[in-house]
Amino acid sequence: MVEEELKIRKKAGSYKGTFAPVTHFFGYQGRSGHPSHFDCSLGSTMGFTAGLLVEHGLTGVAASVSNVTRSPNQWRVGGVPIMGLLSTHQKAGFSKSDLVVASESVNLNG
Repeated sequence: MVEEELKIRKKAGSYKGTFAPVTHFFGYQGRSGHPSHFDCSLGSTMGFTAGLLVEHGLTGVAASVSNVTRSPNQWRVGGVPIMGLLSTHQKAGFSKSDLVVASESVNLNG
């Protein structure tokens, strides 16, 4: 609908920009249940850790939490250099490789 409206506005001369929407598929997230106590504790710990990393000038790192199978008072927090998480990935149709963080595909039909 937005695309159609912008076409009309371009013809009328009232819009001169470009339109390039970025969409996201919420299939996996949409099937999720409410967060558990563990999810909330982990999310809070990750956020707090990220804040501490920034406060101490440690940019370019991703917050990490280990020992999460133990009680929260035994969790260990830290930062992992983002460069250590990257690998090269050949992009179809391009001569150069892109740096990406490896991910796993979600079966949308499962």
